[in-house]
Amino acid sequence: MRPSNDPPLHARHARHPNGHGAASGWGVTHPRVHRRRLGVRHPARTGRSVADTVGLAVGVGLIALAVLVTGTVGVAGTAAVAALSALSSDLPDPSALDELTFSQPTIVYDRTGERELGRFMREQRSVVEYAAIPPLVLDVTVTAEDRTFWENEGFDAAAILAAVTENASGVSERGASTITQQLVRARLLPDQYVEPGADRYVRKAKEIIQSVRLTAAHPGEEGKRQIITAYLNEIFYGHDAYGIAAAARVYFGVNRLAELTPAQAALLAGLPKSPSTLDPYRYATEDAEGRLVVDPESPPVVRRNWILRNLAESRWTRLSPKDLQTSLNEPVILAGDRPLTYVAPHFTWQVRRQLEQIVGSRDAIETGGFRVITTLDVPAQRLAEKWITAAVVAPNLRTREQQERMLERLKIGEGDLAWVRALRGKDLHNASLVALDYRTGDVLAYVGSAGYYRDNLRSPKFDPKYDAAGDGTRQPGSAFKPIVYATAFETGTLTPGSLLLDVTTEFNPREDWAPRDADNLDRGPVLVRRALQYSLNIPAIRALERVGNEAVAAQAERMGVRFQGGTTAFLQSGLAGAIGTVEVRPLDLTSAYGTLANGGVRVPPRLILEVRDAAGNVVWKAPKPEGEQVVSPGTAFLVTDILSGNTDPRQNPIWAEKLMIRNGPDRERRPAAVKTGTANDARDLATYGYLPAPEGEGYALAVGIWMGNSDHSTPRTEKPATSLTAAAPLWRAFVRDLTNKQPVTRFARPDDVVRTRIDAWSGGAPGPWTRTTIREWFRRGTQPGADGAVDPPGLLYSRGCAGWMVDPLKAELGPSAWDADVEDWLRRARRGVGVEGRHESATAYFWGESSWGGPLLGPCRVRSDDDEKDEDKEDRGKGKDGDPGDGPGNGNGNGGGGEGDVVIALPV
Repeated sequence: MRPSNDPPLHARHARHPNGHGAASGWGVTHPRVHRRRLGVRHPARTGRSVADTVGLAVGVGLIALAVLVTGTVGVAGTAAVAALSALSSDLPDPSALDELTFSQPTIVYDRTGERELGRFMREQRSVVEYAAIPPLVLDVTVTAEDRTFWENEGFDAAAILAAVTENASGVSERGASTITQQLVRARLLPDQYVEPGADRYVRKAKEIIQSVRLTAAHPGEEGKRQIITAYLNEIFYGHDAYGIAAAARVYFGVNRLAELTPAQAALLAGLPKSPSTLDPYRYATEDAEGRLVVDPESPPVVRRNWILRNLAESRWTRLSPKDLQTSLNEPVILAGDRPLTYVAPHFTWQVRRQLEQIVGSRDAIETGGFRVITTLDVPAQRLAEKWITAAVVAPNLRTREQQERMLERLKIGEGDLAWVRALRGKDLHNASLVALDYRTGDVLAYVGSAGYYRDNLRSPKFDPKYDAAGDGTRQPGSAFKPIVYATAFETGTLTPGSLLLDVTTEFNPREDWAPRDADNLDRGPVLVRRALQYSLNIPAIRALERVGNEAVAAQAERMGVRFQGGTTAFLQSGLAGAIGTVEVRPLDLTSAYGTLANGGVRVPPRLILEVRDAAGNVVWKAPKPEGEQVVSPGTAFLVTDILSGNTDPRQNPIWAEKLMIRNGPDRERRPAAVKTGTANDARDLATYGYLPAPEGEGYALAVGIWMGNSDHSTPRTEKPATSLTAAAPLWRAFVRDLTNKQPVTRFARPDDVVRTRIDAWSGGAPGPWTRTTIREWFRRGTQPGADGAVDPPGLLYSRGCAGWMVDPLKAELGPSAWDADVEDWLRRARRGVGVEGRHESATAYFWGESSWGGPLLGPCRVRSDDDEKDEDKEDRGKGKDGDPGDGPGNGNGNGGGGEGDVVIALPV
């Protein structure tokens, strides 16, 4: 029985879990909060006398009970009936016990429904059924709180009278509240009677009456089981723990009540008497082994021992003298305060945001006890975190020794150590990764920062809590180019065989804006396939001018891309938008790449598969994914076919060195379509790509990676990393390990594409100017020779003294203001490779070529020995070599662009 001066059982004792209450936004650190528990009412109780606690309730309540129990009505009984009627008039129906709900955490699980990712809660509570409560727990609870529980009618008259007698004599103060009364006080009385300042006499009378009504409404053994189960799920045990299951976990780390020892169960049973003053954590100290051991003379242990000694009178439990002594001697070793931690924390917080839309409110999330099945694949998540840690955290540790120890713990293989070690000193402190199944939209792995819980590494350059994948926006750099070209293909503006000029040009004279390729080289005429595959900036800008910002913005939006600042920001960016200067969310861009992989069908990302309520009923289930065709299958294939060349050493040996994956059976090369992106000054590094869909079961994988600094700062290093040296090998390592030994599949080819032979330099149909042909894919009807042909024949060539000659001015279809720079390139190119122009870029051949497609148009005369002597005196500039970035080149070549040894275009 509870003494009358027991502390209250209300929420002022509760310290709510560490920092994850109602979210104000993803990636925000939430402080520890204190708030009253909704739906659970614990009245404030003071050290009052028995007259205070029983008072009128004994006089009125017992008479009323006599009427209820015996049905006897006399003169006194008539008054009692009237009083009973008045006191009972506003009491809730006691049969409501059947519908009683408890404030429970919402628990988030992975896609299997077995691995817990995290929980959102106002109170720590896990509701248990009667069948899960062992007899030991029932016995220690009844021994501590209400020894007549199994027989009484909801109140204990003898205990009340004993309390009156003891209090009157001054011997002690005793409480007389049964388990049933405590449950009634907590949940089955109207609010106005349990609020601070309410009439205590009236409350006590109503409490006793309602306890009898509750017992009558739930008779017999089954009724008692219902009442004590509700009590054990409701009662506050201190230290954030509501209910016996939460208490077992909080104090002893026990998840199954059957695993409690008698000593542990008895200690827990003693806590509700005074959860604050009996909190064993107040009396615990760390021993030599680092364990939290409670002082054996402390109040909670003393009360535990009293309960153990009185267990002999319990219903089921009988401890032998030896077992009793063992239990009395058992040290109280606490589990220790365990901060609430999440698996995939940034992902889990995004789940919460979507969950609010499903269940309707933050309060419902924190109290409703929902079970949420998400899309997360935990093994994929672990791989993502491993590689982000290796590529970002390890290189930024204080010493190389610490870095090597971390890489050893992560089990980074020899084949990856070189690129990881090369990132040391590159001043890159953060990263994000998103992996999703583009056929369903399921987000499989999600890393919002380089380490949510790595607060020890926090700095302006690394904000561990901010979600850079889902909340943050970053410049995609060249990774945005596939959307530009996809729009051009879709609108019939360009084809993979269209000709564009890679000539540094002052595109905006008013702002002196003349961007260059990453290696500062001008390669002259290139076809779209090569321009995109090798990530040349200048052709991409020309492509955007041809198709228009409005069309690209609209296409990007249909593919799920949201620009920082909205569509207006992209329109205002002008031609700079072609090279990824407008920030986007990595999650959105990954999904857009998935759209290309999925034959142009966009399936929005999803995080939640199913939501069940506390009773196990399905309240929401994700509908079957139904995508929207936002790009034609032909356009999606053309972009995919070009990007897949970046992982094929026969097409693009420079990129394939960093991106090729050989992890199929017998080390077969796995096709993948990938694009890198490096923003200005290497502030943002990115790699996005996707794999062919598997045949049958398995994930259709799209993966996006961003690397950089939280504060958008430029890396302070003499030689910054590029996406090809940082994000690209990180992308490959993650995808390689995730798909290791899986069957290899190929990208499917739709019916609306056709392959035909074209001129290798000018695009279009071959003609008398043609020196070489290649085969290229087109959307059906746009190929050379078709009615809707996009590329005019012979665009690059004009007749000259050497026959058909390369005429870049003819190929320049942009504004006439650009002609001056094209003419300047032509003059420089006549002098050969490595000749710099006014924009500090130099002429160069395309990789593996020794010509620009033929003799360059210009004045012609017969070559002589004097010409060779004069050329030796000319300043032809120097070729430029460097680390490949998003447009690497070699700048080296032989000859001055002519073909043959008699007639050649010479500079005037």
